[in-house]
Amino acid sequence: MTMRELSYQLSVNTPAFLGNAEQQAQWRTPPLKALLRQWWRVVKAPEVGYDHRELLILENTLFGSALDGAASSRSQVQLRLSSWEAGKLDHLPPMASQTHPEVKNPVGTGVYLGFGPVTTQSMRHAIAPDAPAPTFKLRCPESEANSLRKAMQLAAWFGTIGSRARNGWGSLHIEGEGLLGLEGLCDSKMADQAAPRSLTAALTDRLAADWPHALGLCADGRPAVWRVFAEKKLNADGKLVFAGFKEWKNVLERLAALKIGFRTQFKFTGGAPHSRVENRHVLAYPVTNHGLAGLNNARLASQMRFKVTKNKDGQYFGLITHLPCAMPQAFFKPAGMSAPAINAQIEVWHQVHDFLNQQAATMITRIRKG
Repeated sequence: MTMRELSYQLSVNTPAFLGNAEQQAQWRTPPLKALLRQWWRVVKAPEVGYDHRELLILENTLFGSALDGAASSRSQVQLRLSSWEAGKLDHLPPMASQTHPEVKNPVGTGVYLGFGPVTTQSMRHAIAPDAPAPTFKLRCPESEANSLRKAMQLAAWFGTIGSRARNGWGSLHIEGEGLLGLEGLCDSKMADQAAPRSLTAALTDRLAADWPHALGLCADGRPAVWRVFAEKKLNADGKLVFAGFKEWKNVLERLAALKIGFRTQFKFTGGAPHSRVENRHVLAYPVTNHGLAGLNNARLASQMRFKVTKNKDGQYFGLITHLPCAMPQAFFKPAGMSAPAINAQIEVWHQVHDFLNQQAATMITRIRKG
């Protein structure tokens, strides 16, 4: 079997709360392999008609499986890091507090987006944005190199790793193998990489409905990917340009404010424990002070992914990306409830999209193409 080696340079734009056996931050290959598999599924899903059963067969063949007996197999993808450095960052820079309409006192950005690894008193060790960056080498069959390159491109655009990664922590910066940066995302034919799907298609296709398999599309058919920036201005040539932030923390501050906004637009009709699923539960679960009866320890990750990215000039921007999927019915079984009707879930997500689309064009815009 002919093998191909792909080589990438990694770093993070925001602190990464990666955990080893002692829950101390450390560069490790397992979370990178998990990230690679996640975006490989997005690349590969259209080829099998979004059939998760066919996709699982291909995934186990390529990445290996730990099934019993003869069904187990070894991964054909080999990963290596040039170093497994431990993170030494033990504090965050001062960050702005956010006004939350349901909380009496302002809440710190770090705590709001990083609760758990970050508390009001301390934080878990993290890999710092300016820490030495390791080389990441990926060895795979020649026949699979193209799909893995595409997966790495999506990881470079949208990938985050570690605890609270969907809130923008552990935002990866990846270079090598001709990867496109932020500028490429804003101007590329994204459909060649990720085959975006409408909310209706993503949530009603029973072969793909309850797992993230594609970037979403807004009602107008454009990708549900928003770029957050510092300001719009004219350059020396009179061309309109988007200027980024000087520091990554400013992006997280803006992302925190937007998250509070699109979540709290959904009001609760009563107090906990709730006997039925309300609109805000569709966004993610649990919700502080608004648990569902019988689901005290359940978790449902957010479909909205935050990332802090950096352009070639070193300016920082935010990305908000929606990977839509239906709420799994099995999630509600312990409580004897049912997931909201698909049309109701679609309406919730349309309202989230509308909230972001209606924000000031001087601070957020959707990418142009797709």
